[in-house]
Amino acid sequence: MVEISAAGVTKASGLAWLAEREGIGPEQIVAYGDMPNDVPMFAWAGRGVAVANAHPAVLDVADEVTASNDHDGVARYLDRLLD
Repeated sequence: MVEISAAGVTKASGLAWLAEREGIGPEQIVAYGDMPNDVPMFAWAGRGVAVANAHPAVLDVADEVTASNDHDGVARYLDRLLD
């Protein structure tokens, strides 16, 4: 897998830009991920949630782990969060 983007452009920088535009602080953000490119986003967001089958680098920095992506982990987490 290869990802290409402009220098300094990451999921974290994109999320930070959008949150600032909408007046939302990092502490209000829950980010979900599974690959190493999600690690900076987890560092920025108030809460980082990895799916169970995430890359070890993501599991190491996650605040929480939910079910795998094959078992609707993000949907299950959101269901609990919004319940």
